[in-house]
Amino acid sequence: MIYKKLPILTSLFSFVAFLQIHAQPTIEGFQAPESIIKHGDKLFVSNIGGAQFNPTALDSNGFISELSADGKMLQQKFQKTILNGPKGLAIIKNVLYTADINRVVGFNINSGEQVFEINISNAAMLNDLCTVDDSRLVVTESVNGKVYIINTANNSYDFLGSIGGANGVTYNAKTKQLLACGMGAQMNGTGKLYVKYIDKKDTLFNELPNSPTGVFDGLEMIDDTHLLLTDWISFNSEKGRFVVYDLKNHSVASYPFEAGSADIYYDKASRKIYDPVLTKNKVMIIDFNSLKKE
Repeated sequence: MIYKKLPILTSLFSFVAFLQIHAQPTIEGFQAPESIIKHGDKLFVSNIGGAQFNPTALDSNGFISELSADGKMLQQKFQKTILNGPKGLAIIKNVLYTADINRVVGFNINSGEQVFEINISNAAMLNDLCTVDDSRLVVTESVNGKVYIINTANNSYDFLGSIGGANGVTYNAKTKQLLACGMGAQMNGTGKLYVKYIDKKDTLFNELPNSPTGVFDGLEMIDDTHLLLTDWISFNSEKGRFVVYDLKNHSVASYPFEAGSADIYYDKASRKIYDPVLTKNKVMIIDFNSLKKE
């Protein structure tokens, strides 16, 4: 009889609804996507490029893709000049900046025309970027483990300090603290979380209490007291993870995920993670609430 089938149908509908809620939208068509940033109703994704992935190559023909906020490709190659292997992205006013091996380059966010360039002496792999204010950027350099602050107004830079395998960086304007993570010396998986007051004249980064350890890449603030990191675990690992660090009680929560997550963007309003999965040439849009703790 029909009524006997109702429990089965109800379960089936519930299962389908579960899949719809927890399915993560995926955008294809990238070449080693490393960083993503959201600006208004647009997304920008840096692609390291290259027929054979090499994060330090000067001839990878990398590029920046422009997408709509819902993931539709608008321009696969947004910028009007040549890039090598672009990684981190940051925006000040109407300029989109990217870390490109040994220089930081800026583009008019509406036209794609290049409007800024600064070379960093002896840099081999500039990586992540973050904004400090309307004229200053912080950039990490992973091979030599250094962190620099750039003044875009007068085209100069200064050394801020060293971190083993320096990678993800973010800035808390309320506390004037620069937060950073690394991959460890020689990118060996001994990376930690660090903090430094941006205006202090010393070049010391202090390790955060009870810091997790890993091959850390992306770093974002979920809110005033929680950090979100991506961890490769190792470059040969079949799985990666997201890590949440509580700045108040110094606790750590781990959320297993796909391998290869790089420099993420976290949208505080929607609680969505925009995740460039570098090794699989895709971007995933993940509902933070769908993540399951380890």
